[in-house]
Amino acid sequence: MSNKFKTAIIDDVTSRNIDASMQDALLDLFESAMKSVATTLVREAKFDTSDFATAKARGCEGFTLLVSRARVESRDGWIGAFQRDHQSLDVIGHLE
Repeated sequence: MSNKFKTAIIDDVTSRNIDASMQDALLDLFESAMKSVATTLVREAKFDTSDFATAKARGCEGFTLLVSRARVESRDGWIGAFQRDHQSLDVIGHLE
């Protein structure tokens, strides 16, 4: 099955100065970015959340997202790092 159609699984999340609703919105963006880069040979990609169609409506514009491919428990996994001023969210996920 293509990575584009696999289910995104969040394995771990660490946040700083992020409320629950913002965290949920950022995790949705991470899942979308993870599926997008997983279909390529890219090992690292940098995004601005303002480029995502739903970011403005969900109030999560202005974050920088760095997504990196990593081996997690003998499978391809993804590490995401969101940054905006004094806010940050670190995520580890994979596709099943």
